[in-house]
Amino acid sequence: MARMEMNITGISATIMTDTPPLVSSEFDITSSGLSTFGANMSENLTATNSTDAVLPAVWSWIPFTWHWWEVIQLILAIAGIIGNSLVMLVLFRVKRKLCSTDTLIAGLALADFLTSVFIIPHAQVKTLPDTIAAQLYCRIIHSSSLMWTSICASIFTLTTISIERLMAVRYPFQFQHFFTSRSTSLVIGGIWLISLVINTVSFYVHYIVDGECAFGFSTPSFQKFIGVFYFIAEYLVPVSVMILAHVFTIRTLRERAQVKPYSAENQSQRPNKHFLRARRRVIEMLFIVVVIFIICWTPDQFGFLAFTVGIIDFSHFNSPVYRSFVVLAFVNSCANPIIYAARNPNFRQALKELFRNVPSIRLQSVFAAIDETSNVSTDTSASKLYSVDKVVV
Repeated sequence: MARMEMNITGISATIMTDTPPLVSSEFDITSSGLSTFGANMSENLTATNSTDAVLPAVWSWIPFTWHWWEVIQLILAIAGIIGNSLVMLVLFRVKRKLCSTDTLIAGLALADFLTSVFIIPHAQVKTLPDTIAAQLYCRIIHSSSLMWTSICASIFTLTTISIERLMAVRYPFQFQHFFTSRSTSLVIGGIWLISLVINTVSFYVHYIVDGECAFGFSTPSFQKFIGVFYFIAEYLVPVSVMILAHVFTIRTLRERAQVKPYSAENQSQRPNKHFLRARRRVIEMLFIVVVIFIICWTPDQFGFLAFTVGIIDFSHFNSPVYRSFVVLAFVNSCANPIIYAARNPNFRQALKELFRNVPSIRLQSVFAAIDETSNVSTDTSASKLYSVDKVVV
């Protein structure tokens, strides 16, 4: 993913000739892993007096103007904030301890909610003094490192959900042992810690030069290394894991659905058909979430990778095509609640209860097919399956 400034107001860039190469803070980069290098190249003005002494910089801001991509970005941000808030409200109204699937989806909604907050268009700094507060602003706020952290957490959480569903279907006993309420919460905490550590790179490649936030790598080789690293760690590996996990999950569901029902032994071991249908519906919903993620992020990720390895230059980031890639990437932060509402009857029912202000009496999971926090095998707990099937199927 692009690790430069995620500014929404247009791009003014000043490329320094020193080593390391620096990019002025006015570079506009908009996307989750992608940058949208802005529109207008402005000159780096330095005020000098008759003795050539440089006047100290002060805080000043670039006048904010609306462009079509910023209007769309604001709409997506509002939709993401509202949609993911509803997901979290629905989950935390449940009168029971959340199962692992619900906990992970709540974590995914939180990450997407924060991403939606961070992508709200706002004015960007033009000049700033070389103070501790200004350095922190440049390295943390202007660099959009917080946004990148929440995006990274969203990606890793979605990857974990794919693994969790595979474990629940293919290895139910190990699943019951590993994905407890406590361990799932620890996994989410670990995801955020890893995401924060990965994005500390932004803290070291952003700094103040001549009163402006600047961005630069020590060497071209280091730039290529960072670009390839982020592409592998935040896109290639997660996408590969998600696809493989869902392939094995779907294969397992098909194998179990084909168990011959005629012998007494097979009949006792054969999973409840309503349960299989309910579980398959959950898997299909999560598979759609993964497909939407891949569609939204692939153009942007490959575009940034091509830039970091030198295949394309800065002009690509100022093109309407790349701005469209950035907007498409931001769609992912608001898409999941829409998918849940379209594909999950339990979620729709929970939303109705929420809007009608009806006290929640729901005792089963919103997203999992059954109460998978139980120590009972998911394939043989017929009584639980029947009670949940009446709601899910």
